[in-house]
Formats: sequence, C-alpha cells, structure tokens
Amino acid sequence: MISPLPFKPFFLSAIGLLGLLLSLGSMANAQHSGVAQTLTTATGDDIVFEVFKSPGPDIRLRVLWIAPGFGIDIRHQQTATALASQGVEVWLVDLTEALFLTKGASSLRKIPGQLVADLINGLIEHDGDRAEVLVISSSYGAIPAIRGIHAWQSQTPKPTGLLGSVLYSPSFFSQVPELGLEPEFIPELAASNMPMYIFQAANNANRWHLPAVLEELKNAVVYAELLKDVMSVFYRKDTSPNTLQSFENAPAMILRAAQQLRQHGAPPAALPLATTKSTPRSGLNTQLRPYAGIVEPGPIHLRDASERLFDIKDYQGRVTVINFWASWCPPCVEEIPSLNRLKQAMQGKPFELISVNYAETAETIRDFLQQVDVDFPVLLDPGGQLTGQWKVVAFPSTFVIGTDGKIRYGVNAGIHWDTPQVIQQINELLP
Repeated sequence: MISPLPFKPFFLSAIGLLGLLLSLGSMANAQHSGVAQTLTTATGDDIVFEVFKSPGPDIRLRVLWIAPGFGIDIRHQQTATALASQGVEVWLVDLTEALFLTKGASSLRKIPGQLVADLINGLIEHDGDRAEVLVISSSYGAIPAIRGIHAWQSQTPKPTGLLGSVLYSPSFFSQVPELGLEPEFIPELAASNMPMYIFQAANNANRWHLPAVLEELKNAVVYAELLKDVMSVFYRKDTSPNTLQSFENAPAMILRAAQQLRQHGAPPAALPLATTKSTPRSGLNTQLRPYAGIVEPGPIHLRDASERLFDIKDYQGRVTVINFWASWCPPCVEEIPSLNRLKQAMQGKPFELISVNYAETAETIRDFLQQVDVDFPVLLDPGGQLTGQWKVVAFPSTFVIGTDGKIRYGVNAGIHWDTPQVIQQINELLP
C-alpha cells in the first residue's frame, strides 16, 4: 500500500514546539558532536556510535541513524542534537568506518544485514530501558538499513519494537548500471514490508527512479514526499535556499514521519527473498565503452546560463559528445580541462561538444564559469527532467554520438578525454 503524499499534521505541546523552534534556530551555525559509546552485538562486534541523549529520563524513541557513503556530516549531528532536545535518543554511526571499510557505496553494499539487525535489537532494549526504534539513513546507506530490517524481521521468535524507517533520497541499486540501462535493485527491496517514509530530494538524480522503487515496495506501507529544489538535505555543499529550509525542518519532519509510521504495526513475518540474479557488472568505468542502451538519442531543447536556446533534433553528420555533469561533483570539474583539449584536438572536423548541467541555477553556473574555463556550451536542465530521460544515474556521464545519429559510446565516470586512445576512438566515428 503506497500513500504518495501524506500531509497528516504532527502535533506538539506548546512547550515542546517552543523547544523545537529554539533548537532549529541555532542549528545552521552551531557545532555539535555526540558522546562516543560502544554497542557490542550478539556476535561480539564492537560498534562505536555518536550518541545524542535527551536531557530527560523518559526515552520513548531511539533512532539508529546509519550514515551514507560519504560519512557523518555536521548536518547529521545538528539534526541529531535537535531531536535529542525533543526526547529522542539518537545513535549515529558510520558503519564503513566502524568496520574499517573504504567509504563509498560499494562498502555499504558489503555490510551484512544481520549486523544491523543486532544493532536494532541492542537499541530496543538498552541498559534495561526499552524503547521503540526508528532506522534513518540516506542515499546508499538505505541498503544496509533495509537489509538489516529484513534480517531483524526474520528472527525467531517474532521480534517487536521497530517502527520502520525514514529514508532520505534512498538508493537501492545493486550496482550503478551501464549507461542507458535501467538499474537492478537489491532483492531486499521487493521483500520489504515494514512501514517506510521516503523524503525524496527532487534535484537528486535518483529521483527519476522513485516510481520503480515504489513499485518494488508494493507489499509495504510507504509514504513518499518530494522535496522541491533540493539536491541533498544532509550534504553541506548543497546550500540552496530550499535545501537549507528542508535541513532546518528535518527534526520536525522526522518526528512527523515517526508518528505516521507508528500507526502501522510491524508485519507478522518477513517476506522471502527472490532468487538473486547474477550480479551485474558495475557501469562505472574509466574508458569509452560501447553503448548498451537505446541508441537513438533524444532531442535537446535547453537554454544556457545566458538564456541562449540550444535546440538539437538531428545529430546526423557530426560526432557529438554530450556530457552530463554538476558543479558540486569533483570528478565532473576535474575532467573539464581534458574536454577543452578534446575540443581543440577536433577543431576543423565535423565535431560538437556540449554539456548539460544537472538541476543547478543559472546564477550558480554563471559564478562557476567565472572561475573555471569551459570552452563548450553549458546547457541548463533546471529540474533534471532531460537528465532523467537520458537515464543518467551517476555524474559525470557522457554520450558519444556518431555521424549516423546513433549513440556509439558511453562512460559513467570522469576520464581523460585527450588521450590518444580516446581521440582515436572518436576519429574512427568520422566519415
């Protein structure tokens, strides 16, 4: 059962509301850190948390907050502090760091669900105090979260005490797909039946896969709320006004979601996992790879930061390189000089190089272009709709279209575009 846009009001007492407003007012500038505390699992693993405790003795809700691939951000800590001021005990953990793994999505995929299930059990009954537990995560942190919840549900006797999960822009891809192909999700997604609340950032590239995620979650009670003009709530480099507002509102939003989830009990049993398919190879690469998707490119009808219109309906007769990128993406910025040199190397030939910026404002791009030399057009995709139509999942992603108008190569990564091998591959597409 899916409720796409729940807006049931969340009520606080007058004193509680005043406290929440005061805590929110200081969040943006305050520095916060929790108290280090170790939780030992049933298998003997010692996991170190940052714990944010309520000043009061009565704890009704504990939060297991799993950091995403980039680790714990100051915004996580600030939100945890605000929640603690409202009587919520927050246990914030970077599992990749705790398990001595390299930060990133690939490491989060390796974390066993049973470990997270043990952490849930440890927080439901901690130091003799029993409390409800809510699991929170974002991006690829959603993978160990969902796997852990499924493992927790599968325990005997039937466990109790878990409300469900609150996930910000979750990514459930088993691997980043080949450019142009639909991603495959981890099997635990389709087997999920615990209540879930998704806050989906509208400017996050995985937004375009939300319908497919909701279809996978057809056996669960799911609430999904779109955050307009937000790329990532807990990523400090996203400083757009809407993102900062969503960050300020995060404690109240999480409490509202918890109250919504509380209305639904835990299902009596976990759903069985489907037979796993062979793990697809990662679509991330460091060289031009033959394109695996639909080879007919879609039209491009966008403006640049100076309001000039670019309308490309016909790619025939020229080799066209289309680079999808964002200024907050370090590999995207790092490959710009080599793209400039590629354009210089192809001068005088039937060749065109353009870029499509993902969901940033014209002002942001104008400021960027004053600091970085970009010798090719930068087109704006304000809501990211064109990027979604081209099935872009990772940044940068680049398509190489031959003179016959068909996509010949694709690359999901930043590469050196002026190497002899790449230039030879592109020259071979010329008539």
